[in-house]
Amino acid sequence: MSGVSRGANRTRVALIGAGAWAAQAHLPALLRQEAVEIVGVVDPVIDRARTLAARHNIALAVESIDTLLAVRRPDVIVIAAPTEAHPTLATTALKEGIAVLCEKPLANTPTIAAEMATLAESSGTLSSVGYSFRYALAMQALKRDIQSGILGHPWLLEMYEYNAQFHPTRGTSTGWKGDPARARAGSLLEYGSHLIDLARWLVGPIEAVHASLTRVLPQARLDDIATVQVRFRPPAIGILVSGWVLSGSSPGIKIRFHGSEGLAEVELSEIVPGGQTYRRIALDGATEHIPLAESAVSCWTYAQRHIADMLALLHGEPSPYPDTLPTFRDGVLVQQVLEAALRATGGWETVK
Repeated sequence: MSGVSRGANRTRVALIGAGAWAAQAHLPALLRQEAVEIVGVVDPVIDRARTLAARHNIALAVESIDTLLAVRRPDVIVIAAPTEAHPTLATTALKEGIAVLCEKPLANTPTIAAEMATLAESSGTLSSVGYSFRYALAMQALKRDIQSGILGHPWLLEMYEYNAQFHPTRGTSTGWKGDPARARAGSLLEYGSHLIDLARWLVGPIEAVHASLTRVLPQARLDDIATVQVRFRPPAIGILVSGWVLSGSSPGIKIRFHGSEGLAEVELSEIVPGGQTYRRIALDGATEHIPLAESAVSCWTYAQRHIADMLALLHGEPSPYPDTLPTFRDGVLVQQVLEAALRATGGWETVK
């Protein structure tokens, strides 16, 4: 991949985190933005930061955000670090008046997430949380159809996000994501938080939840598969399934929206032609495949649009994706549902 060009009128962006997702999604998304200068890579594992920076001709690689700010002040900071680091990193940037795109979830508790959102709002600093699947064209089409009423009133939402990232045969460690000292939950937070955000964005506020979690990996300490039942404004209900050991290709998202006037289905997957599909199914079963204005997507495509949306708003330009940008406050509301789901894992009645 070619190096980063420089210029006098470019938005300066720093990337915090040099792990797999930063390298595979955030950095490619940034490199494809017009008039962006990537001014540095930050990671406490300095060799990892230096390797990623050198690969893309980024001049600065440092161990901490404080060192970054002492050397170069960016206009935007993209945080792709572990969840436990999000609050300190985002707070430091926001207090400096620097726009922030923070990976999901915002924090490990809704209380800390709310403090982050309040700071962002009180400072007037642009901020967003990484629920980038909103930007899939199939998801945008579904949102428009729900808003237009063509599918009728919402009755049932089925949502799935899964792939075999940590299946035992792959031998890939869950790392910090499976450590209860560093993560509030496992697949429920890592994958399920995306589903909760999409559910709220598509249908509306979630009023009640019930959850069931299970562990299948040897020595697992957090959930590997999670199911969450949700209630929206009556009569709408939903079921959300997330798992990081289940067969499927990334991102492995499937959605079935059942409305009073018909069904709509979305699938995002590397094995689907073009990476995504959208179709509507009438009450009589007649199926209409809705064409999407692109032939292929990559893991960075959604992040690319997300960042482009942020940059447009940062410069006072119209959003290319109106009413899509997930705010820190959206992140708090997702976190509240996640916490409620963790509290709602009891209460099952035995069938006699």
